[in-house]
Amino acid sequence: NPDFDGDGVGDVIDNCSETANPVQDDSDGDDCGNLCDANFTQSGQVGFADFGEFGQFFGTTEENYKLTEPVTTQVGFADFGVFGQLFGTFPGPSGTTAGTVACP
Repeated sequence: NPDFDGDGVGDVIDNCSETANPVQDDSDGDDCGNLCDANFTQSGQVGFADFGEFGQFFGTTEENYKLTEPVTTQVGFADFGVFGQLFGTFPGPSGTTAGTVACP
């Protein structure tokens, strides 16, 4: 079973198949791992509404807004950096939801 990101989880079951996330955290339960899913509004693309939500939870321990591991720590500047990289993109890709709108 190929493992593109080298995180020890095969691509077909990896919820973030191009970003290493061995823990496979998926706080919002959309089958897209936290590390490749900044689409908090579930609109299909990371945009300004997602930035507004992210800003409201900056400095908290709200797991859904953690874009780095471990998700049990405070949402901080490292998460903001990942958010910036994901802005304007689509969540994923994820082997667990391949071809779906939520996580292409």
